[in-house]
Amino acid sequence: MAKETKVYEYRRDPVRDTLVSAFRKRRGQATVADLVAFTGLPKHQVESELPAVADEYGGRLAVTSSGEILYSFPRGLASRYRGFGPGLKRFWKAARKGLATAATILFKGWIMVMLVGYFVLFVALALLAVVASMAVSMSGNDRNRGRSRGGAGGLMLVGRLVETIVRIWFYSEAFKSPDRRAYERDLRDGRRSGLLGEARPRGERRPLSKAVFSFVFGEPDPNAGHGLVERRAFVAMARANKGIVLLEDFMAVTGLSPEEAERAVNRYLYEFEGTPEVSEDGTVYYRFDALLQRARVDDEGAADSPLARVRPFSANPPKSNRWYAVINGFNLLFGSYFLYHALAYGSTVPKTMFSYLYYFVGTLAGQVAANPVALVAAVLGAVPVAFSALFWLVPALRSLRLKRENERIKEANLRRVIAAKAMARPGAVVAPDPSGLPEAARPADRKAADRIVNELAAYEDGEPGPDGRTWRLKELERKLADIERLRAGARPGELGGTVFDTES
Repeated sequence: MAKETKVYEYRRDPVRDTLVSAFRKRRGQATVADLVAFTGLPKHQVESELPAVADEYGGRLAVTSSGEILYSFPRGLASRYRGFGPGLKRFWKAARKGLATAATILFKGWIMVMLVGYFVLFVALALLAVVASMAVSMSGNDRNRGRSRGGAGGLMLVGRLVETIVRIWFYSEAFKSPDRRAYERDLRDGRRSGLLGEARPRGERRPLSKAVFSFVFGEPDPNAGHGLVERRAFVAMARANKGIVLLEDFMAVTGLSPEEAERAVNRYLYEFEGTPEVSEDGTVYYRFDALLQRARVDDEGAADSPLARVRPFSANPPKSNRWYAVINGFNLLFGSYFLYHALAYGSTVPKTMFSYLYYFVGTLAGQVAANPVALVAAVLGAVPVAFSALFWLVPALRSLRLKRENERIKEANLRRVIAAKAMARPGAVVAPDPSGLPEAARPADRKAADRIVNELAAYEDGEPGPDGRTWRLKELERKLADIERLRAGARPGELGGTVFDTES
């Protein structure tokens, strides 16, 4: 005798595969009743797994003339999570992330060695050349006296410039905030109160390594946890609406277009045990009764703003970033100087004021290498030039990518704002004035607001107002009136008081 299988005990994957096969045979459209009749699966299993199938294969909902919900897959039944294509995308994403992490670690170490190391090396060589020039000029050698004084005079000027940069970079007051200066002054005068172990003064600059990495690679994504914030805001909104949610409510939280929201809501239905419903007037809505059973009646998540944050280029003060660029430019200048002389003159360099530094360094290199020209060209020329170009190229490319990403963030935030305003006043929807919006909701495209409003008007059977700027969203007005009747009759569930406790 076969063992009886319980309706509520089943394996999910075979049920989902059966439903997908049924949709394929029915050309991507079916109601729950169709699927039950076609597959022979229990209605509970069909209703439980349909949200997961709709999420994985991009399903959409429609209402038939008889008031039944029709699941459809206009883009076909290609899984977003399984198969060769999605698997290859996941592999490439993981591989790219791993390679990027490894490259970032290596490049960070390289940056500190190259940026600071070459800066110090070039400064040291320039200072040694200045000292050597002064020694030659004071030696009393008639044959080289005029030439040496010319070189010494020019290089003295270079030396003073280099010394100034060194002082600014390592020791000077240029990077110190007023709080830091006051702190050090009080410390010197013995007027500082409190213990020596107290927190650093406000405004003290970041460590050099972190500041340089911030300039090149930027800061961690401030929206890394935004998915959780968005879900908290959604749950708070669903609870405030007694578990009855329109697609437009969902759009106001997620910032998605109507077409994108119809696909994305399936994921929320699956995660929060929601069900799609249709009212007697044909309004499609979503019930999340499981979210109403709570121990406390409060507004958890209601204060969370669903707006995503714009990503900054760097957390450094602009002045610091400018100095990093100046230091890199200093390395590029010296590297280009050595590379040019090595390629143009080789070992037969004329001993002029401009070429004296190369002549001096080439003489030093000749003491340690058989081919000093190649050594200078590679170590002091090609390598720092390549690094300096890369040091500027990475932030430049990152800036372009950030600009595109921030525009997407701003447009999504603008969609949230417009959807929320439409829900509040569906009879008079107008593109908002950019000056009245937060910075995170102001894309550079000035026509973005009009485009989003027009898209929403087309979805909601909009009717233009007499002024030509406002829209009356007739379908949304009907949906809101219909859904308010449903919410008025709903009785939100609460756990109530505790009647039994095992610890009592």
